[in-house]
Amino acid sequence: MNIDDDGWDLVEPSASPIFESLRAFGYTPETAIADLVDNSIAAKAKNIFISFQWNDGDCYVVVKDDGHGMGAEQLLDAMRLGSKSPLEHRSPGDLGRFGLGLKTASISQARELTVVSSEGTGTAVRRWDLDEVRATGQWRLRTTLPEQVINDISFTGAGTAVVWTKCDRLVGLDDSGGSATKTQFLAVADRVERHLALTFHRFLSARRALKIHLNGHLITPWDPFMASHLGTWSGGEEHLPLDGSVVKVTSYVLPHKSKISDDEHRQAAGAAGWNANQGFYVYRNDRLLVAGSWLGVGGMKEEHAKLARIALDFPVELDHHWQVDVRKSHVRPPAALVADLRRIARDTKSKAQSVYRFRGQFSARTAAQDFVFAWREYKDRDGKITYKINRENPVVTQLMEAAPGAQDEIRRLLRFVEETLPLTQIAIHVADGIESSHRPFEGNANEVMADLDFLCQRMTARGRDAATAITDLSSVEPFSLYPEIVAAYKEKVGVE
Repeated sequence: MNIDDDGWDLVEPSASPIFESLRAFGYTPETAIADLVDNSIAAKAKNIFISFQWNDGDCYVVVKDDGHGMGAEQLLDAMRLGSKSPLEHRSPGDLGRFGLGLKTASISQARELTVVSSEGTGTAVRRWDLDEVRATGQWRLRTTLPEQVINDISFTGAGTAVVWTKCDRLVGLDDSGGSATKTQFLAVADRVERHLALTFHRFLSARRALKIHLNGHLITPWDPFMASHLGTWSGGEEHLPLDGSVVKVTSYVLPHKSKISDDEHRQAAGAAGWNANQGFYVYRNDRLLVAGSWLGVGGMKEEHAKLARIALDFPVELDHHWQVDVRKSHVRPPAALVADLRRIARDTKSKAQSVYRFRGQFSARTAAQDFVFAWREYKDRDGKITYKINRENPVVTQLMEAAPGAQDEIRRLLRFVEETLPLTQIAIHVADGIESSHRPFEGNANEVMADLDFLCQRMTARGRDAATAITDLSSVEPFSLYPEIVAAYKEKVGVE
């Protein structure tokens, strides 16, 4: 060891131990691939092609884009560990952070990483092989392609391809000595697809949308907020100032199951289910970092708040405030925002609980049309809650008008139903999960149509024109839950 006259040592890191240590950053295949997609977006790619190749067990993965590409010197720098400091200024479109993502994400899943890039003329290749680094003890960066992918990589213009070979950790098998199966390998690809559909859903649904292709088909975005659905409530965008910048927060309460189709309900639940997906969704430059977390400020995840989802956006310049990690999958709220975030979480959960407990009444009331519910909720001074049949519902009013001599008996019947409503049993049923509830008259479309026809005829017999009668009934439960039946009835009776 040499010590120079100025009193310091030059200590260079050992290549193989550094690489082996960096493999333990905690990436999953999903987060690792997402890190590569970040680089493609930063390179202004319009298309990203992801290929999972089984290759008779010698599997490999290729992530290729049509971005601006790199020359040999730029590629050499990109393969360097810590190629860009997190303290350096980044452009608004740069989704990177530490200058480690390409390398750490890749070697977390594979022992060999190759990057091939072209600026449109000529191709540059660089390859890290961890086995060779270990054998030689040198930071030896190869300039050739792995043999099994030589015929897979070609460019007609600019672009970059990242290739994983020697994929020893991709499937995530234990140490029992078993080998991966093709089914397990393709299951990883399915998880990657679901993750990318959520993580980059804003890019995939933009006006000039990014296209991500996985094994030959296009990934469709998954919007966790059902923002385009009429039954979704949104509290609007709130701006929270922080260190000269702004954090944007938008609260959403998704529709109750009784207000959406079974297909929509399954889709909105996501792979993890309704309960897991409640909470904050944290975005940095439109790229999702954290999905479905209360971030330590919103309390526990609970059944009655499962419809609450909150979008939170912060710019790159606030990275250090949010303590973004290398994997870009963990953040910590700044202390200056905790009180506001706690308030927003509390308010959104409260609204979600209202929707959950009374079958979507809250979200329906925010729609353009006034809805008439079959039941009304009442609370006395002591906070005791009771439910009563809505006497203004046309089903009730038509009954009262049809039997003027029996109105007292009808009122007594309604009162009996209200007083004997089995609230305890209903509460137990609801606690078992929103998925077990169902819409009124579910599976009985003919009965809904017959009731609609009966009431419409009664209303027109009393002087209402058919168009007005149908419009009024379309806002009444249960008909408000079946717009397709109302539309079919309009067509049947010839009403525009």
